[in-house]
Amino acid sequence: MHGRTDLDLVRPLFRTDWLPDGMTHRTCASHRGERSLIAWEGPVTGPMAGSRVLSVRVGSAVDGSATHRGWRRGPDVSVQGRTAQLYADPDHGHTSLTWQHQPGTAVTVLGTNLPAPARTLRRIADGLVWTEEPARVPFLAVAPVDGARWEATVVDWRDGRWHRARCGYRVLGAAGPHEDLTVGVVRATAAGPAVDAAPGGLGAYRVGGLGEECAGEVVALTIRGLAALGGPDGALALAAAVRLVDRPGDESTWRLP
Repeated sequence: MHGRTDLDLVRPLFRTDWLPDGMTHRTCASHRGERSLIAWEGPVTGPMAGSRVLSVRVGSAVDGSATHRGWRRGPDVSVQGRTAQLYADPDHGHTSLTWQHQPGTAVTVLGTNLPAPARTLRRIADGLVWTEEPARVPFLAVAPVDGARWEATVVDWRDGRWHRARCGYRVLGAAGPHEDLTVGVVRATAAGPAVDAAPGGLGAYRVGGLGEECAGEVVALTIRGLAALGGPDGALALAAAVRLVDRPGDESTWRLP
């Protein structure tokens, strides 16, 4: 599992002190060099067309004028003592607020189909709390494969309750831009093994019966990742080895990835 050096790769860390009413579904992610939150109102499976959606991203600075090409530029506003740029794409219901949190690090708060979007984004931006608290997960440490390097931690919440948590890894020698496999837990009522994989073996391998209506879950995202796991049998064996922390409903018991 990754150490303090890897955690430093996703700083600065943040939390929100307010979200619009009804946004009970959200995904919080820590990737190398980026921390993000997506919240929405609508189907538990993910945002749909017409849904109210909000995202907060903290990561490397980008060219705002290029990212928002074709959007309308609004008046600059002050956010936490810094100048933020307001952009709007009214044809698609998007509004964003972007500013430099520190040299080389930008913050973008993006809303879709929000009422009074500029005021809502300003309230969220002003309410961001910068913290030293990294993302934690409700399952015990499991070494995925020899030489695997941590890439991401993602926790999904549905109706205010955590639904799925996983850590993503790149295997030794991987050249792709994303992780090769994930290890974690997911809400699942069925006990025993379950496979949701393509004919080539890529996909999810779950073993239920953890309690809390949960299953251990291993997802092979690349051929290299599946091979490192030892194929489908190895993926199922690793999923069966995943265990929840004590009192997984209490976030104070969660552990660092």
